[in-house]
Amino acid sequence: MVSRTFSKIAGRIAAAAVVALSAVVVNAPSAGAAAQEWIYSGQDYGYAGATFDWTGRSSVGNIDLLVSDWGCDAKPVYAYFLFYNGSLHPDTTPTRRYDYSGCDKEDYSSYNNLTWSISGDSITYMGVVVCRDASNGPCKVGGLSGRNPYA
Repeated sequence: MVSRTFSKIAGRIAAAAVVALSAVVVNAPSAGAAAQEWIYSGQDYGYAGATFDWTGRSSVGNIDLLVSDWGCDAKPVYAYFLFYNGSLHPDTTPTRRYDYSGCDKEDYSSYNNLTWSISGDSITYMGVVVCRDASNGPCKVGGLSGRNPYA
C-alpha cells in the first residue's frame, strides 16, 4: 500500500514538473530576461511548490504556489517562503498559506500572482517551506532556487 501510494505521489510530482517545465519552454522569456523558476518541498505529510519570476534586485513576482495536505492527521499543512539576502542571511515571509483538505492527495490550495520585495538589500536565493500545523510541528525547506540574476 505504501509503495503504491508513494508511486502515485511521485507520478503527480513528476507530472507537475513536466507541466511547469513545459510552461517555461512555451513562454520562453525574451533575450536577457530571467526564466521562470520552480521550487518545491515534498514531505510525507504534505507538499508545497511554486513557480516565480525574479523581477528585480530585491523583488520576486508572478509567484504561483500550490499547497497540498497529504496527512490523515487532522493537522493542516501550510507553506511560506524563505529568502536569503545579499549577505546570505535568511528571512521569511510572515504569511502562512494553508491547505485544509487533509488526507486528499487529489486536492490542494492554490495562491496565484503573489509578490514579495524587501527594501535596502537584495534577494539572492528563494526557497519554499512546508509545515504541518501542530505544536512544534515539522517544517522542511526544499531546494533553493537558482541565484537571482539581478542581485
